[in-house]
Amino acid sequence: MRFFDDEFMSAAFSDDIKMTQFLIRILLNRNDLTVTKSMSQVQKTNLFGKSVKLDVVAEDIFKTEYNIEIQRVGAGAGARRIRYHQAMLDNHTLKKGGSYKDLPNLYIIFILEHDIFEKGAPVYRVKKLLDITDSEGNNLPFDDDCNIMYINGEYKGDDALGKLMHDFSTSNADEMFYDELADKMRFLKQDEEGVRMASKIVEEYGDIRAAEALKQGIQQGEQQKAIEDAIEFLKEKIAPEIIAKCVKLPIEKVLELQKKL
Repeated sequence: MRFFDDEFMSAAFSDDIKMTQFLIRILLNRNDLTVTKSMSQVQKTNLFGKSVKLDVVAEDIFKTEYNIEIQRVGAGAGARRIRYHQAMLDNHTLKKGGSYKDLPNLYIIFILEHDIFEKGAPVYRVKKLLDITDSEGNNLPFDDDCNIMYINGEYKGDDALGKLMHDFSTSNADEMFYDELADKMRFLKQDEEGVRMASKIVEEYGDIRAAEALKQGIQQGEQQKAIEDAIEFLKEKIAPEIIAKCVKLPIEKVLELQKKL
Protein backbone atom coordinates (compact mmCIF):
# COMPACT_ATOMS: atom_id res chain seq x y z
CA MET A 1 0.00 0.00 0.00
CA ARG A 2 1.05 3.57 -0.76
CA PHE A 3 0.00 7.01 0.40
CA PHE A 4 -2.01 7.20 -2.82
CA ASP A 5 -4.28 4.52 -1.35
CA ASP A 6 -6.89 6.45 0.61
CA GLU A 7 -7.14 3.73 3.28
CA PHE A 8 -3.41 4.01 3.95
CA MET A 9 -3.55 7.80 3.75
CA SER A 10 -6.29 7.83 6.39
CA ALA A 11 -4.27 5.60 8.71
CA ALA A 12 -1.15 7.73 8.27
CA PHE A 13 -2.74 11.11 8.99
CA SER A 14 -5.47 10.11 11.43
CA ASP A 15 -5.27 12.49 14.44
CA ASP A 16 -1.60 13.15 13.64
CA ILE A 17 -1.24 16.93 13.76
CA LYS A 18 2.49 16.86 13.07
CA MET A 19 2.11 14.73 9.93
CA THR A 20 -0.81 16.80 8.67
CA GLN A 21 1.12 20.03 9.21
CA PHE A 22 4.08 18.54 7.32
CA LEU A 23 1.77 17.70 4.41
CA ILE A 24 -0.07 21.04 4.23
CA ARG A 25 3.14 23.05 4.48
CA ILE A 26 4.47 21.35 1.36
CA LEU A 27 1.18 21.54 -0.55
CA LEU A 28 0.87 25.29 0.10
CA ASN A 29 4.63 25.99 0.09
CA ARG A 30 4.36 27.64 3.51
CA ASN A 31 6.80 26.83 6.30
CA ASP A 32 5.07 29.16 8.77
CA LEU A 33 1.74 27.33 8.88
CA THR A 34 0.75 25.77 12.23
CA VAL A 35 -1.93 23.08 12.33
CA THR A 36 -3.97 22.67 15.53
CA LYS A 37 -6.45 19.93 14.56
CA SER A 38 -6.32 16.91 12.26
CA MET A 39 -8.87 14.17 11.64
CA SER A 40 -9.33 11.54 8.96
CA GLN A 41 -12.45 9.90 7.56
CA VAL A 42 -14.68 12.69 8.85
CA GLN A 43 -18.37 12.03 8.28
CA LYS A 44 -20.47 15.06 7.32
CA THR A 45 -24.09 14.03 7.64
CA ASN A 46 -26.90 15.51 5.56
CA LEU A 47 -30.36 14.80 6.96
CA PHE A 48 -32.00 15.75 3.66
CA GLY A 49 -29.61 14.27 1.11
CA LYS A 50 -26.23 12.75 0.41
CA SER A 51 -23.70 12.62 3.24
CA VAL A 52 -19.95 12.67 2.60
CA LYS A 53 -16.88 11.15 4.21
CA LEU A 54 -13.78 13.35 3.95
CA ASP A 55 -10.26 11.86 3.82
CA VAL A 56 -8.47 14.48 5.94
CA VAL A 57 -9.89 17.56 7.67
CA ALA A 58 -7.58 20.01 9.48
CA GLU A 59 -7.54 23.45 11.05
CA ASP A 60 -4.73 25.93 11.71
CA ILE A 61 -4.19 28.59 14.38
CA PHE A 62 -6.13 31.14 12.32
CA LYS A 63 -9.15 28.78 12.09
CA THR A 64 -8.53 28.22 8.39
CA GLU A 65 -9.99 24.84 7.41
CA TYR A 66 -8.41 22.27 5.10
CA ASN A 67 -10.02 19.33 3.34
CA ILE A 68 -7.48 17.05 1.62
CA GLU A 69 -8.70 14.25 -0.63
CA ILE A 70 -6.78 11.46 -2.34
CA GLN A 71 -8.17 10.70 -5.79
CA ARG A 72 -6.81 7.92 -7.98
CA VAL A 73 -9.27 8.33 -10.86
CA GLY A 74 -10.16 11.61 -12.53
CA ALA A 75 -13.89 10.85 -12.57
CA GLY A 76 -14.11 11.47 -8.84
CA ALA A 77 -12.50 14.91 -8.89
CA GLY A 78 -15.11 16.85 -10.82
CA ALA A 79 -16.15 20.42 -10.09
CA ARG A 80 -19.57 19.39 -8.81
CA ARG A 81 -18.06 17.09 -6.20
CA ILE A 82 -15.89 19.92 -4.92
CA ARG A 83 -18.93 22.19 -4.91
CA TYR A 84 -20.73 19.67 -2.72
CA HIS A 85 -17.73 19.28 -0.39
CA GLN A 86 -17.65 23.04 0.09
CA ALA A 87 -21.39 23.13 0.81
CA MET A 88 -21.14 20.35 3.41
CA LEU A 89 -18.12 21.89 5.12
CA ASP A 90 -19.74 25.32 5.25
CA ASN A 91 -23.04 23.87 6.44
CA HIS A 92 -21.32 22.16 9.40
CA THR A 93 -19.22 25.23 10.23
CA LEU A 94 -21.72 28.07 10.44
CA LYS A 95 -23.81 27.85 13.59
CA LYS A 96 -27.50 28.72 13.79
CA GLY A 97 -27.87 32.47 13.96
CA GLY A 98 -24.28 33.00 12.85
CA SER A 99 -23.17 35.58 10.30
CA TYR A 100 -21.88 34.63 6.88
CA LYS A 101 -18.73 36.60 7.63
CA ASP A 102 -18.00 33.98 10.30
CA LEU A 103 -17.34 31.37 7.62
CA PRO A 104 -13.62 30.52 7.80
CA ASN A 105 -11.12 30.52 4.98
CA LEU A 106 -11.26 27.11 3.36
CA TYR A 107 -8.84 25.05 1.29
CA ILE A 108 -10.15 22.07 -0.67
CA ILE A 109 -7.16 20.16 -2.03
CA PHE A 110 -7.44 17.11 -4.28
CA ILE A 111 -4.22 15.12 -4.61
CA LEU A 112 -4.60 13.31 -7.94
CA GLU A 113 -2.59 10.24 -8.87
CA HIS A 114 -2.78 11.23 -12.53
CA ASP A 115 -2.53 14.56 -14.36
CA ILE A 116 -6.18 14.77 -15.42
CA PHE A 117 -5.67 18.15 -17.10
CA GLU A 118 -2.60 16.88 -19.01
CA LYS A 119 -0.75 20.21 -18.89
CA GLY A 120 2.19 19.09 -16.77
CA ALA A 121 1.70 21.72 -14.08
CA PRO A 122 2.52 20.65 -10.51
CA VAL A 123 -0.54 22.47 -9.13
CA TYR A 124 -3.78 23.62 -10.73
CA ARG A 125 -5.58 26.41 -8.84
CA VAL A 126 -9.19 27.39 -9.45
CA LYS A 127 -9.62 31.16 -9.87
CA LYS A 128 -13.08 32.71 -9.63
CA LEU A 129 -13.42 35.96 -11.61
CA LEU A 130 -16.15 38.50 -12.29
CA ASP A 131 -16.97 39.53 -15.84
CA ILE A 132 -15.98 43.12 -15.07
CA THR A 133 -12.45 44.51 -15.24
CA ASP A 134 -10.32 47.04 -13.44
CA SER A 135 -8.60 50.04 -15.02
CA GLU A 136 -5.85 47.79 -16.39
CA GLY A 137 -8.29 45.37 -18.03
CA ASN A 138 -7.91 42.57 -15.49
CA ASN A 139 -11.01 40.71 -14.36
CA LEU A 140 -11.90 41.47 -10.77
CA PRO A 141 -11.71 38.48 -8.42
CA PHE A 142 -14.77 36.88 -6.87
CA ASP A 143 -13.25 36.14 -3.49
CA ASP A 144 -15.34 33.79 -1.36
CA ASP A 145 -12.25 32.61 0.58
CA CYS A 146 -12.66 29.06 -0.74
CA ASN A 147 -9.37 28.02 -2.31
CA ILE A 148 -9.56 25.00 -4.60
CA MET A 149 -6.39 23.19 -5.67
CA TYR A 150 -5.58 20.09 -7.70
CA ILE A 151 -2.17 18.51 -7.06
CA ASN A 152 -0.64 16.63 -9.99
CA GLY A 153 0.55 13.27 -8.64
CA GLU A 154 2.57 12.63 -11.78
CA TYR A 155 4.75 15.66 -11.08
CA LYS A 156 8.22 14.51 -10.03
CA GLY A 157 10.21 17.75 -10.09
CA ASP A 158 13.32 18.24 -7.97
CA ASP A 159 11.51 20.38 -5.39
CA ALA A 160 9.54 19.76 -2.20
CA LEU A 161 6.26 18.96 -3.98
CA GLY A 162 7.93 16.72 -6.57
CA LYS A 163 9.63 14.72 -3.82
CA LEU A 164 6.33 14.48 -1.94
CA MET A 165 4.53 13.07 -4.98
CA HIS A 166 7.39 10.61 -5.49
CA ASP A 167 6.98 9.40 -1.90
CA PHE A 168 3.21 9.15 -2.28
CA SER A 169 3.72 6.90 -5.31
CA THR A 170 6.03 4.28 -3.78
CA SER A 171 5.26 1.46 -1.39
CA ASN A 172 8.91 1.14 -0.32
CA ALA A 173 9.89 3.35 2.63
CA ASP A 174 13.58 2.96 1.74
CA GLU A 175 12.97 4.79 -1.56
CA MET A 176 11.43 7.87 0.05
CA PHE A 177 12.92 11.34 0.29
CA TYR A 178 11.10 12.35 3.46
CA ASP A 179 11.88 10.63 6.75
CA GLU A 180 8.46 11.70 8.08
CA LEU A 181 6.65 9.63 5.46
CA ALA A 182 9.14 6.76 5.54
CA ASP A 183 8.91 6.41 9.32
CA LYS A 184 5.11 6.48 9.21
CA MET A 185 5.04 3.82 6.49
CA ARG A 186 7.38 1.55 8.45
CA PHE A 187 5.21 2.02 11.55
CA LEU A 188 2.01 1.08 9.71
CA LYS A 189 3.59 -1.87 7.89
CA GLN A 190 6.06 -3.29 10.40
CA ASP A 191 5.14 -2.20 13.93
CA GLU A 192 2.55 -4.40 15.65
CA GLU A 193 0.47 -1.45 16.85
CA GLY A 194 0.71 0.31 13.50
CA VAL A 195 -0.28 -2.80 11.55
CA ARG A 196 -3.28 -3.28 13.83
CA MET A 197 -4.37 0.35 13.35
CA ALA A 198 -3.96 0.22 9.56
CA SER A 199 -5.77 -3.12 9.35
CA LYS A 200 -8.73 -1.71 11.28
CA ILE A 201 -9.10 1.22 8.90
CA VAL A 202 -8.76 -1.00 5.83
CA GLU A 203 -11.38 -3.36 7.26
CA GLU A 204 -13.77 -0.46 7.87
CA TYR A 205 -13.21 0.73 4.31
CA GLY A 206 -13.92 -2.78 3.05
CA ASP A 207 -17.22 -2.92 4.94
CA ILE A 208 -18.28 0.46 3.56
CA ARG A 209 -17.37 -0.45 -0.01
CA ALA A 210 -19.09 -3.84 0.26
CA ALA A 211 -22.27 -2.14 1.47
CA GLU A 212 -22.10 0.40 -1.36
CA ALA A 213 -21.55 -2.36 -3.93
CA LEU A 214 -24.49 -4.33 -2.55
CA LYS A 215 -26.75 -1.26 -2.66
CA GLN A 216 -25.69 -0.53 -6.22
CA GLY A 217 -26.31 -4.15 -7.23
CA ILE A 218 -29.80 -4.09 -5.73
CA GLN A 219 -30.63 -0.84 -7.51
CA GLN A 220 -29.35 -2.20 -10.83
CA GLY A 221 -31.39 -5.37 -10.34
CA GLU A 222 -34.53 -3.40 -9.57
CA GLN A 223 -34.06 -1.25 -12.66
CA GLN A 224 -33.50 -4.30 -14.87
CA LYS A 225 -36.69 -5.89 -13.52
CA ALA A 226 -38.61 -2.66 -14.21
CA ILE A 227 -37.31 -2.62 -17.80
CA GLU A 228 -38.31 -6.24 -18.34
CA ASP A 229 -41.81 -5.57 -16.96
CA ALA A 230 -42.17 -2.47 -19.13
CA ILE A 231 -41.32 -4.49 -22.26
CA GLU A 232 -43.97 -7.08 -21.41
CA PHE A 233 -46.59 -4.36 -20.85
CA LEU A 234 -45.67 -2.70 -24.14
CA LYS A 235 -46.23 -6.00 -25.93
CA GLU A 236 -49.74 -5.97 -24.45
CA LYS A 237 -50.32 -2.53 -26.05
CA ILE A 238 -50.68 -0.74 -22.72
CA ALA A 239 -50.17 3.03 -22.88
CA PRO A 240 -46.57 4.08 -22.13
CA GLU A 241 -47.76 6.71 -19.60
CA ILE A 242 -49.51 4.03 -17.54
CA ILE A 243 -46.52 1.68 -17.79
CA ALA A 244 -44.16 4.42 -16.57
CA LYS A 245 -46.28 4.90 -13.44
CA CYS A 246 -46.67 1.18 -12.78
CA VAL A 247 -43.01 0.17 -13.09
CA LYS A 248 -41.59 3.51 -11.86
CA LEU A 249 -39.51 4.28 -14.91
CA PRO A 250 -39.19 7.70 -16.60
CA ILE A 251 -41.63 8.05 -19.48
CA GLU A 252 -38.64 8.80 -21.74
CA LYS A 253 -37.20 5.36 -20.96
CA VAL A 254 -40.49 3.61 -21.70
CA LEU A 255 -40.81 5.45 -25.02
CA GLU A 256 -37.22 4.45 -25.84
CA LEU A 257 -38.09 0.80 -25.17
CA GLN A 258 -41.22 1.12 -27.30
CA LYS A 259 -39.18 2.27 -30.29
CA LYS A 260 -36.97 -0.82 -30.03
CA LEU A 261 -39.87 -3.29 -30.20
